[in-house]
Formats: sequence, C-alpha cells, structure tokens
Amino acid sequence: MRVICSFLTWAVLSIFSLSAYAEGGSCPPGFYPIGGQGVQGCAPIPGASSGSGPAAVDAPPIPTGEWLTTWGAVAESPTSNLVGTSANKRSKELAESEAIRKCAAEGSRDCRTTVSYYNQCVAFSAPSSGKGRGSVNTAVDMDTVKAHALRSCRDTGGGGCIIAYSECSNPVFREY
Repeated sequence: MRVICSFLTWAVLSIFSLSAYAEGGSCPPGFYPIGGQGVQGCAPIPGASSGSGPAAVDAPPIPTGEWLTTWGAVAESPTSNLVGTSANKRSKELAESEAIRKCAAEGSRDCRTTVSYYNQCVAFSAPSSGKGRGSVNTAVDMDTVKAHALRSCRDTGGGGCIIAYSECSNPVFREY
C-alpha cells in the first residue's frame, strides 16, 4: 500500500510539473504560451524584448534628429579678378547670393557664381609668382581639397602655388 501511495504521489507531481513546463517553460524569454487542447505555440509579450536569439523582437531605432545640408559658393568677376565667398548656408540660392554680394562689395559689377557646393569643402589656389592660373576645387574634406587645388594650379612664372582661400560647409545635425 505504501508503494502505491508513493507511486500515485510521484505520478500526480509529474503531471503538474509537465503542465507547468508547457505553460511557460517552453517559450523563450519575451514570449508567452498560446493555444490549447493539444495545440501549443508562443507569442511575443507586447512591449517586451528578449534581446537574444533569432526569435528576439526588437523595435526599430527611433531617430533622434536629422542631418541638414549646408551650402557654400564662390563668385568671381572676370574683369577685375575680385572674389566673394560664402559657406554654411541653408540653401544654394542663399550661398550664391551672399558670394555675389561680397564680390560686388569689393567694387565689381559683373560678379557671377563660379562654384556652388554642399556638404563638402572648397579651396581656391593662386600662383605665388602672380603669373599663371589658379584653381577652384571641391572635395569631401579639407586635406583632399587643398591637395587637389595645389595640384591643378599652374604657375607659369616658375614659383609655386598657395591656397588663397579654403572653407567647408559641413552638414549639421539637428536634434528633435
């Protein structure tokens, strides 16, 4: 009789432990059991994330801001060799109009935009001898643009070239 009571106690406890395992232990973290009557499955707990495994359900990252484009421009007068520049403006039109205004403020009436650029740098090189032809270049960073400007500058007077102007209009991050 004692053996039968022990066996029945063990059988009842085994059934309850299997039932408890089927109700919660068979689902990965962040999921709960669903189904019944022989059909079992797991569903994600709303708002929960297990953070591990292929079944993890993570919400996509929420942006904290946006990158804004900035513009720059170079305006030159073909008759007087005057130059006007602008950088870090919110639009191409604003950058060009400021560069033309600065060129005209030097006394020229025929200033026109020769270079417009955004989210990058500009460099203006000039022959150090005063003879030859300078260059206006754009590139993604200051070192690169200066190297390009010096390489494309031609000094026919035998001297070298110098960087007369350089500036970057880098994008600006605006937080929400």
